[in-house]
Amino acid sequence: MFVMQEGPDLNRGNINLEKTDPITGLDTTAWFFSQTQRDPNFYPLHKSTITFFNVMNFKTINQRFSYPGGNAYLCKFRDELKRIFEGENVLRAGADHLVVISLNLAIEDIADRIKELNLVMGRFEGGLRNQIKAGIYVSDGSPQKPIVMMDRASLACREVHGIFNKDYAVFDDTLKNKLEQKQYVLDHFEEAFEKGYFHVYYQPVVRALTGKICGYEALARWIDPVKGMISPLIFIDVLEKVHLIHKLDAYIIEQACKDLRDDINSGYAYQPISVNLSRLDFELSDIKSVVDKVVAKYKVPKEYIVLEVTESAFASDQKSLGETIKEFRDDGYQVWLDDFGSGFSSFNNLQIYDFDFLKIDMNFLRTFDQNPKSRVIIASIVDMAKKLGIHTLAEGVETEEQYEFLKRIGCELIQGYYFYKPIPLEDYHTRRAELCSFETNESPEDRLYFDEIGRINFLDNTPLREHKLEIASDIPIAIVEGVNRKYRFIFVNNAFKKAMRTFGAETTDEVLDRLNKNDPGILRRRYEGLVHSEKTHEIVEFFEEFGDVKIVSRARFLIRIGDKVAYAFIIKVLSR
Repeated sequence: MFVMQEGPDLNRGNINLEKTDPITGLDTTAWFFSQTQRDPNFYPLHKSTITFFNVMNFKTINQRFSYPGGNAYLCKFRDELKRIFEGENVLRAGADHLVVISLNLAIEDIADRIKELNLVMGRFEGGLRNQIKAGIYVSDGSPQKPIVMMDRASLACREVHGIFNKDYAVFDDTLKNKLEQKQYVLDHFEEAFEKGYFHVYYQPVVRALTGKICGYEALARWIDPVKGMISPLIFIDVLEKVHLIHKLDAYIIEQACKDLRDDINSGYAYQPISVNLSRLDFELSDIKSVVDKVVAKYKVPKEYIVLEVTESAFASDQKSLGETIKEFRDDGYQVWLDDFGSGFSSFNNLQIYDFDFLKIDMNFLRTFDQNPKSRVIIASIVDMAKKLGIHTLAEGVETEEQYEFLKRIGCELIQGYYFYKPIPLEDYHTRRAELCSFETNESPEDRLYFDEIGRINFLDNTPLREHKLEIASDIPIAIVEGVNRKYRFIFVNNAFKKAMRTFGAETTDEVLDRLNKNDPGILRRRYEGLVHSEKTHEIVEFFEEFGDVKIVSRARFLIRIGDKVAYAFIIKVLSR
């Protein structure tokens, strides 16, 4: 039985009811709560707000600074809480958990103080930046067991674990319902398996350049006779926490292979199916053997089963996980990195492991319309993936504007409501003539054809160059610095050096010497152009001749500090 409770149970006889915590000198929550139960006048707990604090990754502090250093951190934490929440009760709940019990603070006031606390503790003299999370429970005025109140604050705190940009959560009806659903999942998981409440929905993936279906993702859905559709965000999270997710994933893999075999036998067009793997699939089962056995059972081609591994799977840095991924790919399966950009180790994963596709996290598209940075980030991911020889897919595409942008930057595959929602198997069979027609589906030959086209990088200035793991630019670029109208090159790239040699210059000093020997009228116009760029921040253009070589140069003012000024130049050789 999974019990959503954290903290001491005052009904048990083996808890420590000592008044004072020996490390921080604070009153303990166990003692404080026992006093409120013995004496109703001790503290009006039923009118209070409980804020539960948790230091993230406190083990790291102990490992880096030893236990005395960790204790010093807790004492600093105590001092700042007592200062920021002056006049309120600050207690220790054990481990790295401190609690504030207040009477007259609104949630907004508490939120501001939590923000201040993180700013202060982020400057801890040990030099270690750590985040403190908080959960808030506001009493409704009715008598409640103290431990229930603190548990609710603790559960709210747990909701923001792993969310980098959120410091606190409030226990409210929404969270209460969510926790009740989680408990329902645990109580009825086995029943759901036995009675067939789990279903597989299939969401088509389309080729950006053609709009044709080129794959499906198999998605788990729980259709419950009591609760109806239970959100995957609820049941997947719970099953991972209680180490049962591998059982669900094995079921989805079996159903996907079974349905793929049915597609092959139908005579209609069929496509690869991707299935999601959790970190725990690699820890709790021989996932390679699980997949191999089901693929053999239904006699489906290995290249038609795609394994999607979410970024969070790599958090534990398992050597065996990387080895299993390599075994999958060596054996003919495709392995995709799911939710790319959602974790803290995205680029490290690309450096260590090999993948066939990156699935760009849908959260980037959620801010697509409001935040211009999202477009830059998405384009940069596509550009980087192409340079690494990895194909790209964007999920969560909901609008034509998003689709056109992704197609324009060279993202190859699209998944989202703009084209198709996840489809129940029964509806899929009903719509088979439409969904599986050869006109709406990509052929195996076309898959190879467009995969090769997809290697071209629309965002690179050297798109025709054969793919190599190297950084290069064919645009001649230079940074020029001037002091009192005397100039020097402080940077030139290899393409610029190559362009210099076309007009007989081997060094940048030779280039400057030839430029300075130009007609005085040309020198004046060049200087006036640079002054204009500095005033307007516009790009200016110059034409130069070096014997029989004509070049055009474009310049943009960058920055001036005192007499020192910098410009960026690009040049193009027109004729020789």
